[in-house]
Amino acid sequence: MLFYCQMRWNHEGRISLDELWEIEEEETRHAEETLNSGYCIGLWKVAGQKRVIAVVDAESAEELDRSVFRLPMREYLEFEVIWPLRDYLGFAEDVQNRYRPTEAEVAP
Repeated sequence: MLFYCQMRWNHEGRISLDELWEIEEEETRHAEETLNSGYCIGLWKVAGQKRVIAVVDAESAEELDRSVFRLPMREYLEFEVIWPLRDYLGFAEDVQNRYRPTEAEVAP
């Protein structure tokens, strides 16, 4: 299941900028491993803002929730938005069928 995740750095008054860079350096190594594993489909830093956006391929909301607590920046990331994403072609098929049950869903 794909999830859109929008995070904001929330470090002001909690750690110094030098400490932030140390943790962020660890986070960048973790991010590269996650991208290479295929778990994270894409990861973007929003220009001019303290925000990061990720599209994650997790088996479930529970798995996504658990992965958040393994992030090096977990104490300093505020998850502003997490949206489950649906494949558009599946949506288009439902629209064409007017959301009526398909034969496979009706069959015993």
